[in-house]
Amino acid sequence: MVPSKNRTLLKNIASLGVVQIVNYIFPLITIPYVSRIIGPEGFGIINYITAFVSYFILLISYGFDFTATRKIAVDPDNLEIRSKIFSEVTCARVLLFIVSIVAFLICISMIPLLSDNLMLSLMLFLNVVSALLTPQYVFQGLQKLPVLSFFTLIKGVVNTSLIFLFVSKNEDLLLYATIGVFSNFLISLISILYVIFVIRIKFRFYSIKHTLGILKEVRLVFFSSIVFSLYTTTNIIILGFFADTKTIGFYTTAVSFIIIVQSVVNIPLSSSLYPYIGRAFSEGQEHGIAKLRKIVPLVFYFTVAVCLGILVLAPFVVFFIYGKSFEGSVISVQILSFLPLISAMSSLMGIQTMLNLSMDNLFLKITSFAACFSLVLNLILGYYFSYIGTSISYLFTELLICFSFYFVLRNKGLNLFDKESFEFKNVLSQIKNIKNM
Repeated sequence: MVPSKNRTLLKNIASLGVVQIVNYIFPLITIPYVSRIIGPEGFGIINYITAFVSYFILLISYGFDFTATRKIAVDPDNLEIRSKIFSEVTCARVLLFIVSIVAFLICISMIPLLSDNLMLSLMLFLNVVSALLTPQYVFQGLQKLPVLSFFTLIKGVVNTSLIFLFVSKNEDLLLYATIGVFSNFLISLISILYVIFVIRIKFRFYSIKHTLGILKEVRLVFFSSIVFSLYTTTNIIILGFFADTKTIGFYTTAVSFIIIVQSVVNIPLSSSLYPYIGRAFSEGQEHGIAKLRKIVPLVFYFTVAVCLGILVLAPFVVFFIYGKSFEGSVISVQILSFLPLISAMSSLMGIQTMLNLSMDNLFLKITSFAACFSLVLNLILGYYFSYIGTSISYLFTELLICFSFYFVLRNKGLNLFDKESFEFKNVLSQIKNIKNM
């Protein structure tokens, strides 16, 4: 018999897998259909506004999916505590939502691409309401991820079905966005009703003073979450100052494709190698570093193969998935083709090593500097070379982070790149060891 805790863990791992599949497989089903209808320009408009709205979603989220989850997980059976946390988070998000409305209306009045597509902008902004309602942290804290994965599966089916049923011509751009917003809102509403009536969490209002105190308490987690968006999402916003919507469509299509590949690549790594690394570090620093030296070559060779595949097959993949009208995305995909390798190495050095060794401040300093570097580089390269320059900027920023992690660890006497471990026979031996864990 499998112990109860192990069964729960296995269910949660499987549930996270379902969430990943729904988040990326369903879009892959609809994209070949939708891309041929709305074209690069339609994708450019939607992706630009979505990137803008994502800042407000980030503000509403405010890192609560980490902080609130942690608080609930400490004593998950205590109904009073989880009701208190739910109420505090909801009050904080309502306050942030009010701020978001005012800020977004100001942005609409100042940014032509938003005002020129006013109805679309307002519709996509409603995704912020879904972010306000979604109690994901409750499901995570109570380890009820199978429920969350079921809701996510429903969303994928509803969204995909409605797109194939109703989106049929270029003028359906607003309808396409509305379907996505509706499916997000539907699942958020179901989730919060489940939390209230099934989990029986009770809501109560807190004063503005108390709510501001909660926001102040978790502000560092929020600031940390902003850093990543500064050199990913902000690229799109800056590009919008110099390029037309069709060009934005080329760039965002390429980035979306690379992100999907990275996520698919990360599933086998996170489910097999990363827990292995975590256990090794729990036995001591030297033991953890020794294991990493053996694992780095595995990740390196695996991701190199993936990157070479993207580089060579980019024209075929772009034409097959998106259509010939997205030919401009090919060069951007090829420029970004080695991101899976770079980000995998950064993850091993940064998240798996530096954070395991409590180098949080160094990690934040490096990523923050890279984010600022990215902003400047984007303004220069985006202005002179359009979306190709933006692609180069994204690649250089990731390289800067990766090499910074490497030199910081090396200066501390921690070198993860052992020449002997990269030999073919040792790589095969390590694969066998992991299979027999």
